[in-house]
Amino acid sequence: MKTAKNPEKKRFHLFSYLFNTKMGTMIFSVITAIFLWFAISISLYPTTPRTISHIPLTVDITGTAAELNGYSVIDYNVEEVTVQIEGNRSQIGNLDANDMTATPVVENVTSSGVKTLEISVSSKDGTQFTVKSISPKSVNVRFDKIVTKKYPIQDDISKVTSTDNCIINTDEVNVTPNEVEVSGPETILNRISYAAAVIPKERELSATTILTTDLLEFRDENDTPVQSSHLDYTLSNYAIEIPVQYTQELDITYQLRNVPTTFDETYLRSILKQSADHITLAAPDANLDAETAFSIGQLSLSDIGLNFSKDYTLEIPENYENLSGITSVNLSLDSSNLVEKEFVVTDISIMNAPTTYNMTVDTGQLTVTMIGPKNQIEQLSAADLTVTVNLLGAPQMEGETVSFSYTPTISCEKWDRVWAVGDYTNKVYVKGEKIDAATVEATTTAVPTANVTVATATVTTTKKKQS
Repeated sequence: MKTAKNPEKKRFHLFSYLFNTKMGTMIFSVITAIFLWFAISISLYPTTPRTISHIPLTVDITGTAAELNGYSVIDYNVEEVTVQIEGNRSQIGNLDANDMTATPVVENVTSSGVKTLEISVSSKDGTQFTVKSISPKSVNVRFDKIVTKKYPIQDDISKVTSTDNCIINTDEVNVTPNEVEVSGPETILNRISYAAAVIPKERELSATTILTTDLLEFRDENDTPVQSSHLDYTLSNYAIEIPVQYTQELDITYQLRNVPTTFDETYLRSILKQSADHITLAAPDANLDAETAFSIGQLSLSDIGLNFSKDYTLEIPENYENLSGITSVNLSLDSSNLVEKEFVVTDISIMNAPTTYNMTVDTGQLTVTMIGPKNQIEQLSAADLTVTVNLLGAPQMEGETVSFSYTPTISCEKWDRVWAVGDYTNKVYVKGEKIDAATVEATTTAVPTANVTVATATVTTTKKKQS
């Protein structure tokens, strides 16, 4: 049967080992030296320096003038500090960063902006020590008031384009919702002019489209982005309705009135100069595809004198947009090769007279001003001019006799590039005597309708002669 070991005997052997062996003596000497060094250090050097790093910096303005004046801490440029302290060895020997507090000294802050403040370091449990140095020794703290404002939301569709023959009507782009409420530093909000709902990806549209985005960008009055991480607003999806219009380039044209059938209209148009020949219009639908020309109005041949020049205001139809930037077109006559001459015409004829009246011209002669190329005007005579009173559509005639003034038609069958200029309104007087019914019936029977038609055709149809 084994007996239990004696602990006293075991301790005896340990002390015997320490004092009776060389190794034991060495271990005992080292322990004793350390103990003596520690005792002497505490006795001779009761204070000691220490360097503690990575102490978090916190900014607390509770109860300060800054808080009382309504200011808040927006941001600061130091996150942690390193401090060198000196104190009782037994008290500061075990301190680390978690036991320390670093704060800026906030005093008399009564305005917004960046303030440079000294940093103070202390222990959380009240341990006393002397601060030898702090790195960094100061911090830049931004103070501002937190306010709330509303801003209009505009669109940014700079990456959105349209297909050929289409254009985006940027003036009619609509954003929903169209305003946003933002909270943040007052100085930053004062810089913001509006918010932009941005379409970030490239798109090509061929019809009116609604695009959505959650990207909102704040900008100043110069359209420069205002960047800040301190703006607080409700995120949302913004619907942007983008109207797309169809476009078409049209020839600008005009209508010439009262042009004789024998006149060379192409020649006249070649010397009538336009300040603009084309106009580009936009419309919300594709109806423009069927259009080929844009008319600026009518022009009477007799109004085109040697010094002719006239401005025509462009009348754009409703729902159409003028993309050309021109609001009027000028027509002017290039008269460098033209001359003007007056003629006295004594042969004035009547056409389409009513069968119930015997109509005659009461005007003996008419002075006519003609314009044309020099070579044609020089060979022109009064006998070449045809002055006709066409009573087709004349007022209804009643009574035994009638008389009234009428506007004649003036033409020249011999020369195709000359025309009459001037106002001849109601310049020819005609009169008529009523014919009894029996005479009218006999005349109608004697002269077949076919013969009258042939005669009329003979009067009004001749071969044109060009210079």
